[in-house]
Amino acid sequence: MPPSDPKLASTRLAIVEQSLNDTLERLRDLPPGPRVRELRAKAEGYERALRSWSSRPPMEEQRATLLKLVLELNVEAIALGR
Repeated sequence: MPPSDPKLASTRLAIVEQSLNDTLERLRDLPPGPRVRELRAKAEGYERALRSWSSRPPMEEQRATLLKLVLELNVEAIALGR
């Protein structure tokens, strides 16, 4: 599929949204602390970026970058919970 394929783009956005939800849920389950607050702040910033895309669709590179950042954040949250 070409990168500009709308199905691929919407799949990516769905993955970003689900990963953000999973990450925030994980962070809510952890005891409060500076690292949890830092990761939650990142997640909330990514959520704002995602919401802004409903009024201004992102370029492919922006979608790919946010996907990478959100997945990295999810891994950090999982590691923090161990």
